[in-house]
Amino acid sequence: MTFDNNGLTDSPGSRSTLAGPRRIPSFVEALDEMVGVARQGHRKDSEYFNPSDEWIRGRLRIFQDLPEDEQKEIRAEAELIARDAAEANAQGKAAARAAPEVVYRLDSGGLAFFSQLGVVRRPDLTQYFIDGFDANRDSIAFSDENQTLFAEVFSYVTEHMKKCFESGDVIVQSDRNVCDVPERSYHARQLLFGTRYLQVPIMWRQLTFDLPVEELAGSPDILEISIPDWLEDLGLPEALKKRIVDAGLTQLIFKAPTKGLSLHLGFDYVGEHKMGPLSIAMFLVKQKNGLAVQSALSMSRAKTLDGRMLNTALVTIGPSLHGKSTLTIMIELAGSELAQRLGLKEDPAEGVYPMNDDIVLLQPLDEPIEVTRGGNSVRITHGIDGTENNFYAMPQGLNQQDDPITYEAIRGTAEAPNAEETLENVPLNVEKGIPDFIENPVRNMRVTMSRNRLIARKRAQHVIEAITNGQLSSSVHVPMEYTDRVFWQAVMRENTVIPPLRRLSLEQYVRVLMYGEAVQMGAATGAIGRPYIEYFSDPFIIGLEDENANLLYFILQQMSWGGMPQDYYVFNTGGVGAEVNDEASGPRYKKITKELTIMLQEALIRDAVKFEYDSALRSEIGVAIVNDRGEEVVDLRGDWLPRNIYGQADYARRTKELRRRRYYGRDAADKAGILRYTKVTEGLIDFADVPSPADERELSWLLSFFWKVDRAYDSLPELVKHLSEGRRPLPHLVRGLQQMYDSGAGKGLALSDDRTVALNTLGIRQA
Repeated sequence: MTFDNNGLTDSPGSRSTLAGPRRIPSFVEALDEMVGVARQGHRKDSEYFNPSDEWIRGRLRIFQDLPEDEQKEIRAEAELIARDAAEANAQGKAAARAAPEVVYRLDSGGLAFFSQLGVVRRPDLTQYFIDGFDANRDSIAFSDENQTLFAEVFSYVTEHMKKCFESGDVIVQSDRNVCDVPERSYHARQLLFGTRYLQVPIMWRQLTFDLPVEELAGSPDILEISIPDWLEDLGLPEALKKRIVDAGLTQLIFKAPTKGLSLHLGFDYVGEHKMGPLSIAMFLVKQKNGLAVQSALSMSRAKTLDGRMLNTALVTIGPSLHGKSTLTIMIELAGSELAQRLGLKEDPAEGVYPMNDDIVLLQPLDEPIEVTRGGNSVRITHGIDGTENNFYAMPQGLNQQDDPITYEAIRGTAEAPNAEETLENVPLNVEKGIPDFIENPVRNMRVTMSRNRLIARKRAQHVIEAITNGQLSSSVHVPMEYTDRVFWQAVMRENTVIPPLRRLSLEQYVRVLMYGEAVQMGAATGAIGRPYIEYFSDPFIIGLEDENANLLYFILQQMSWGGMPQDYYVFNTGGVGAEVNDEASGPRYKKITKELTIMLQEALIRDAVKFEYDSALRSEIGVAIVNDRGEEVVDLRGDWLPRNIYGQADYARRTKELRRRRYYGRDAADKAGILRYTKVTEGLIDFADVPSPADERELSWLLSFFWKVDRAYDSLPELVKHLSEGRRPLPHLVRGLQQMYDSGAGKGLALSDDRTVALNTLGIRQA
């Protein structure tokens, strides 16, 4: 270990490419001091120490309470914003704002807020302090230069906090719980500098759980420090401000997970603030050998076709705005179209109980629990825990006629309006105080929807009580002792050859999450409607992404070995029959409807889906829904199975092309190729599913994966230079790789003499 003139530790050339930037001692010292002061927080007698909701609401700048001249100015600004929004939308872009900086009182008595400093999550502005864990392949590590710069910035943050805590002023402190099981929850503290953007604590409190009063002043597990107007409020010298501007860091989300810190500089969007504490919780659970997934969560209690009443946990992993909440919130068993087709009588004991629609933690139990379910012994090793108390939902297109349950859960009724209605970036009729859920200029309108109101409107309260024999009246965690089975589900979007529903093996399920096939819908930056790749549907992974696949595989194996029945499914909520995936169009294209997806979900719960093996996809696909006599009441083959849409030969060609992209990517820069995740266990990869390599780059990626080097190298000589990063594959894997190379060579893969030498070094003989 050496120190250079900048105080950097570690010797050049001795570090793994996954190690991240070196730690600068002066930065670490400044960071630790800032975190230490934040952990102390306000004195209990400060009015800013966990002030009441009424205290916060009393400081809001509400449009209807302003003088007429101020209202006139705001109306004029709103017209300019509307014109800018229309221009942006016409160009296929999201608007920067939905309304001026003011709070509107709704006709329900609720409140409408509007972000001024951004309207979507910004992974591109998020940077991570790599401290004792491997770096993420795609996220931004906090560089040596940034550490040097922010060692100075943090001293100003610390001094500002000290003054505010001593005077009991300016910083709004909120202490809350993430998760609802006491022994598996996390104390999170939010410190908001100033009272200008009070939607941040208002909505965050709605999404989290109360902390016992005696624990409010304790040292938190998680810290979120938010300074929206940091360049103005901290008293930074002009020279330091210039360096910040020159570094392009006027907006920054800085995460130091080993310190429990998410620091937000220059943001007021609630979605970013809700994910701050959650992302740190996701890191903390991983340190316990658990895992966090971006998932919806619900419990169903329903009869199968053979008359068994089963309690099923539905864990549905997928990107934002891809249908997770549809499967959690919108499914209704009573009087459903499927119930009518199956001739089912309404059973008041049945129902679906919604729990969570974002981050779910799979947490190892301190002591496994032994129970008996269905006459079988089950050893429960993990909890499945929702993290939030309410839903941070996208209400676009919502109307009372089509979806009265969700609409009334948010807005209430004319006779009983919801005075707690809370909206973010939803356009509205200012004069009437009525929100417009149709127009969505920022492409990311949001609402905090009350889980209790939704459950009451769905008449699902009895479900959790019946499942737990009255032990629970409310829950966002799966009552594992009372659960008969777990459905691990994924939602993805692809527009060509993937049918609406497939049944998978465990390994296939994990690979589907690794593929991360999605379409940009507005929750983050990017062109709306454009396909993109989001590994594990999660832009918030801290540390090496590969570990998520390994941990999920390990956890689900542990649960299976304990005797918990588990099934694995993937829903495609995109479409079928497009000419190319990038364009959801063409004469054969059909959008997979929400109604079909919900019907298939209910059919799964009732064991009513008929599956057939598809050799091209190497998995079972849903081909029909059957009744209790085995008769097909819904046939999916003609309209929804791509092999029938394209014809067998074209379908086989297209699926082979898709498999090649899924493993190798189109080129070295394509994140779709999962062989880039070289630290993923080889047990998840099926040689028979991987196309033989077509060129040197693909061969190098294949060998890089099985040699377990730090990354997928693009040439054989480059891979040979880095073999010390990994280990030689086991003999049976080497033989499998030889067969893969021989197959590729037989189809035209050719190597020069110097590449052949490298190939021999890797244990592969020339064909």
